[in-house]
Amino acid sequence: MSLSAMGDYAGVCSQRFGQAWNRFWYTPADPLPLCVIRVLIAAVVVYWHATYAFDLVRWFGPHGMLPVEAIDLLRGAENTSFSLLDYVHSETMLWTVHLACAVPLLMFLVGFKTRLSAVFTLLVVLSYIHRAPLLTGQVEPIITLVLFYLCWAPCGAKLSVDAWRRRQAAEDETELPSRSYAARIVLRLIQVHIVLVYLMMAVGQLGAGGDTWWIGEAVWWLAVRPETRLVDLTGVLSGHIYLINLWTHAIVLFEIGFAVLIWVPLARPLLLALAVVMWAGLALLTGLTLFCLVMLIASLAFASPALLRGCLPAGRH
Repeated sequence: MSLSAMGDYAGVCSQRFGQAWNRFWYTPADPLPLCVIRVLIAAVVVYWHATYAFDLVRWFGPHGMLPVEAIDLLRGAENTSFSLLDYVHSETMLWTVHLACAVPLLMFLVGFKTRLSAVFTLLVVLSYIHRAPLLTGQVEPIITLVLFYLCWAPCGAKLSVDAWRRRQAAEDETELPSRSYAARIVLRLIQVHIVLVYLMMAVGQLGAGGDTWWIGEAVWWLAVRPETRLVDLTGVLSGHIYLINLWTHAIVLFEIGFAVLIWVPLARPLLLALAVVMWAGLALLTGLTLFCLVMLIASLAFASPALLRGCLPAGRH
């Protein structure tokens, strides 16, 4: 092959790569998946925030179990994390701040002043995480991940009070923008990040998770933990070693398969359906219901707008 032909070939490859790159990142997209994710993740955050009310004073009160001084020692001298609760010094102020923090969460849920309420929702969530890092678990990183990206997204374009107000103000509803570059970029960022989460889960299970995932016993050891499980499945699994092995290996294979095959349009609906089955099963086994639910919600970044429209009531999209 001559140098001229090699140069032409390299030019064609470069051009095709550039075109594929632009299609992947910069093609305008329907913001409906982001709007559905906003509603669902906001509902989870409202519930998550409400659960703190049961032990609010016990944890964060002036004589609570997690005083600011102790948390500052845990954070370290060079820590720059911020929390609204760091400035609360009485029970009355604590309850006032807690109730006030619910306002932007509810605004974000209904999609009122969505861009502003998204930022304040993230600030509220980070305030509780930074104030009580000992109380956080697997769900908080995924919640903050999704909220951060939604701050940059047109997630109030549909299924929101903002969208309803724009329709009322517009003379012709068709004039309202239905696709945007920002929606595409944010959807891609969520998709890439969630794929990395799936991969890291598989790597963690096969690496730091020990031999139980390799030999297929992990599901059994999850099922025999009475302090976490939602349902006692030991009676069903006991004596069925092949079922335990199959379930264990299926979890790891699904996580790897999801990360690789979710980019194939033909495989996407099947993988999303399998995700529901897998996360429902893990919720029963581990009791990490909120984490499993949030992972399912984040996975909706791969759902097509047509599929989501079919699941929504008529007139809601």
